[in-house]
Amino acid sequence: MHHLVLGTAGHIDHGKSSLVKCLTGSDPDRLPEEKIRGVTIELGFAHLSLHDDHDTYEIGIVDVPGHADFVNNMVAGVGALDLAIFVIAADDGWMPQSEEHLHILTYLGITNVIIALTKADLCEDVPFAIELLKDELQDTPIANAPIIPVSSITGEGIEELKQTLLKKLRDIPPQRDAAKPRLAIDRIFSPKGSGTVVTGTLSGGPINVGDTLTLQPVGLSTKVRFIQSHQHPLESAQPGMRTALNLPDLPIDAPGKAGAQRGHTLTSENCGETTDTLDIELQRLARPIPGIKPRPLRHMETVALHHGSTRCRARVILQDRSHLNPGEKCLAQLRLETPLFLLTGDRIVLRDGSQQSTLAGGTVLDALPRRQGFRSAQRAAFLQPRAENPDDPSTLIRTLLNRDHMLDAKNPLPNNPFHQKTITETLDHMLAEGSITRSDHLLLHSRWWKDQLDEAGKTIRGWHKKHPDLPTMPLDNLAKALAKSLADCPADLFPQLTEALESQAYQLTGKGIAHASHTLTLPDEIASETQSILENLDRNGLQPPNKSDLVTSARHDQAMKFLIRSGQVIELDPKVVISTSSRDAAIESIRSYISSHGQATASELRQHLDTTRKIAMPLLEHLDDLGITARNDNYRTLI
Repeated sequence: MHHLVLGTAGHIDHGKSSLVKCLTGSDPDRLPEEKIRGVTIELGFAHLSLHDDHDTYEIGIVDVPGHADFVNNMVAGVGALDLAIFVIAADDGWMPQSEEHLHILTYLGITNVIIALTKADLCEDVPFAIELLKDELQDTPIANAPIIPVSSITGEGIEELKQTLLKKLRDIPPQRDAAKPRLAIDRIFSPKGSGTVVTGTLSGGPINVGDTLTLQPVGLSTKVRFIQSHQHPLESAQPGMRTALNLPDLPIDAPGKAGAQRGHTLTSENCGETTDTLDIELQRLARPIPGIKPRPLRHMETVALHHGSTRCRARVILQDRSHLNPGEKCLAQLRLETPLFLLTGDRIVLRDGSQQSTLAGGTVLDALPRRQGFRSAQRAAFLQPRAENPDDPSTLIRTLLNRDHMLDAKNPLPNNPFHQKTITETLDHMLAEGSITRSDHLLLHSRWWKDQLDEAGKTIRGWHKKHPDLPTMPLDNLAKALAKSLADCPADLFPQLTEALESQAYQLTGKGIAHASHTLTLPDEIASETQSILENLDRNGLQPPNKSDLVTSARHDQAMKFLIRSGQVIELDPKVVISTSSRDAAIESIRSYISSHGQATASELRQHLDTTRKIAMPLLEHLDDLGITARNDNYRTLI
């Protein structure tokens, strides 16, 4: 069984509602004023079941107004159609609202169309009317749509229309199930004893009884108690269904009380977030709408944005020009007066600020953009590939990586219409081909990440060259240096950077980092001071001068630090240093003494070494730390 939504389009009084009634047996006009005036004002709804030898098609029909005054309601009805019946009266032909409805269908990407040439019983020359219509539709997206002459009075062509519908329906792929249900509310009411009931066309994923939904853009949470489709109770509504939801805990919007209203959208909690800015590709058809003088769409103009069942005012920012003429397209940004909920890839319609004419249509290229820098070349470079492939998750992810260099692995593509499995498979492919790199909770642009690591390595090697006597470059110094040279690498990525360097022949030691090949080198300018200190310590053995007597200048201080770092001098405490050769000789002497005596006190070892307590005590603690001796009460033994 397939669930689909079909909508009507066409000029006023061309017989849309009569055709729907003839197809389904139910009258879509439900308001008393509609009955009196014979004009569809609000959206009407009906149900049609069609069967062939293989499948059953349950079709929800949305009947839209054709009067110019109610085009806003028409746009709300055709936002989620699988198929449209374009109704044109044989005795009237192509009319102004026919043209405007064609623009709207084109902007929304609805090209699955059947043309019903109604009132065929009133037309003296139906073949001629068909030829005139074909001429009118040349070079339009529906130029090759089947044209079926019908009469709601005599029943002529109704069966042929149904068979043509069946043929079209077989070729329509099922609606995408991305596990991200969206229901744009087009009706809302509160039957006595039931609580709030909303209706709309479900897309994006199923809704089940008991599910918790979020009302966008208000943010209210609500639970589904009951589901109906075409007055039949269901446990689960599927994408493509006309759906009624009973939400008893959801208030209806009222003065001073936030709640649901027509134009709001119900979503699952994982769908995304609301936005007040959209980056889009804007398109204007070259064909004029009769009765409306063609004019440019101006940069900074205020328009009415239509999406689903909602509309709001928005300001248009054109990316690279001051105006957009009919027949042209460009990148643009919409700055909304009220937040809305949209996903990348959604289609929108723009009408003028006074709601008198349809101006343009657009495809959302970024549902959560920055306002700053929209007219820059960098933003154009980001958006243009998306304009060419707005429904390709790989393109959307690659453009984000090219711009931001890194993505949150848990939410790499916000406000997207794809199933999580699709996103995961796309990322797995990109990881396998090497275009992205995973680091902790981030996905990184591989080439950019390599550039960051190369620059960090260059900085470390430069430090070694400038400071050959230092064993490592302090991490704080590296972070500061990279903050200047890698302005687009955020500070919180630094731990991942140093971790990655460890796998590339760099070593982290304490709070410093060094290349594995780095060895300490004596700077030429302190060679004489270094030799003087080392000769002095070697000559005096375990009776060394105070450290302060050895370090009498900045050059001596640099020399002493080098000797300690390179292991040629042992710093027993801040005031006492001895040469490594003197320390090693002391170790051999102590081993010999304790081996022959079994154990020895600190005093005995001091006398044996012929040194002072000032030297002996830190020396013995040093040997304890090295694991050569062990202290047991007042005695030391060999380990």
